[in-house]
Amino acid sequence: MSRITSFRCRWHSLTLMIISLIFIFSCSQPDAYKSNIDKIISHYNLQMEIGLDQYGVEFTDFWMASLDTYHKKYPERLERPAHIPNRVYLDRYIDAPNGSTLYWDIPSVVLMYNLSKFTDNESYKNNAHNYVKSFMENCIAPNGVFLWGNHYYYNAFVDSTVKFGSEPIPINIPTEMGNMHEIRPFVPAWDVFWEIDAKITENEIRQAIQNHLSDKNTGQFNRHAEPGKHAFLEAGGVLVYSLAWLYDKTKDISLLETADKIINYSFSNRNKRTGLIPNSPTSGRWDSFTSTTEVGLWSGCIVNASKWATKEYAEKWINIAEFAVSSWLNFGWDQNVNKYYGMLNISDGSWIQRENDYPYMPDNHSNLWHPLFPRHDYPMSFAETCLSLYILTKKEIFKESCIRWKSIIKSELPARMGMGAYAEHYGRVIWFLLSCAEELEDISFRYLAEEVAEESINVLFAHDMFRGHPGENRYDAVDGVGILSLALLWLDSNQKPDLMGLYF
Repeated sequence: MSRITSFRCRWHSLTLMIISLIFIFSCSQPDAYKSNIDKIISHYNLQMEIGLDQYGVEFTDFWMASLDTYHKKYPERLERPAHIPNRVYLDRYIDAPNGSTLYWDIPSVVLMYNLSKFTDNESYKNNAHNYVKSFMENCIAPNGVFLWGNHYYYNAFVDSTVKFGSEPIPINIPTEMGNMHEIRPFVPAWDVFWEIDAKITENEIRQAIQNHLSDKNTGQFNRHAEPGKHAFLEAGGVLVYSLAWLYDKTKDISLLETADKIINYSFSNRNKRTGLIPNSPTSGRWDSFTSTTEVGLWSGCIVNASKWATKEYAEKWINIAEFAVSSWLNFGWDQNVNKYYGMLNISDGSWIQRENDYPYMPDNHSNLWHPLFPRHDYPMSFAETCLSLYILTKKEIFKESCIRWKSIIKSELPARMGMGAYAEHYGRVIWFLLSCAEELEDISFRYLAEEVAEESINVLFAHDMFRGHPGENRYDAVDGVGILSLALLWLDSNQKPDLMGLYF
């Protein structure tokens, strides 16, 4: 890199930092709230008031996916300012312009159920219930597959579900098969759906997962609900968790048999020398020979699924998760900078460095705060799984990793070199630290959680609502305000929220 290029990069970073700091301080206001929970209540009170679908011909109980938090209405402009880092990749409409996206709202739905318990006010639960019920009445294909996730959303301005690879197009519900069904990276709060309509929920899980299977004999799966070669670990983990959850409700052993095949498919493609599992073994791309922290998200889904499985399956799955994560830990730590690598070559465990700007790849090192989804880098999910495995096995390798993640978090505050992070990332970090404080009985984790929480409030809370990201007065469902709110609720109440089947 030339001196001129280096200077320009530093100047660009400094400029972004100054813009963000000016915005943060300009939005600061006297704190009239007694606690973070009061701030959460304020946000969701306003969301119930201004955030419903009042567009198009039919007004519904759908929540709008975006809000202007200053003017308290749907944003007049869909474009983001140039200094706001992308949350979703290029031409993907995951942020649901002009519409509603239940999949990405699920953490907020769960928050609303918990808020009703905490405040003894049923209006929060009722509002969330009506939203989910409206979705189930309007956004299901004839075969039972939910039209949601990363390729479908409800466009409130045209009163129709739309589907997108690139440009969104209205769909004809009677002929739609839900082939682009894709739910990742978190598992839906299936308890919420089951409470509203158990039969519809069961059919969604059964039909969608059968359609995700490319080979029912081997367990090979695809990220979409159609035959394909992109067997992303994160997608497989969601399928396994969902199957085990449904087994707990139905006791249909075939569900566990299918889940076991899906697990075995990914695990059988591990490198026999290193034990590393590729992100997607048959893709033919970089991810077919690369392992990232996504293996931690996959293993976490398996560990959590095991609590619903039979003893035989549970023991097998926990052993697989332990092997997968410990294998990654054997190669993943860069002692020169005290960080975990972003990508490992499965054949020898060597560090893979980025050679281009391909957006889906992780950075050279796992990045707590990177805004873009999807990037196949899930540091806090990986860290949570290390904690879960330590609880189950008492092996020091997993406890050591939790301590390392704590050190990484502390060294990287304030987030994004002072520019602030997205709500989801603050929430995930706080949740992990609180989990460690509780399970490891180490108060220092809680102290750090409080520090991160204070920064998240300073960066994101203004004008009585949470912004989803720093730099503008805007809320987007994909920014993860629900995850942050759940973490703040736990922090302030000292009571871990009921996630109702949600796993993030």
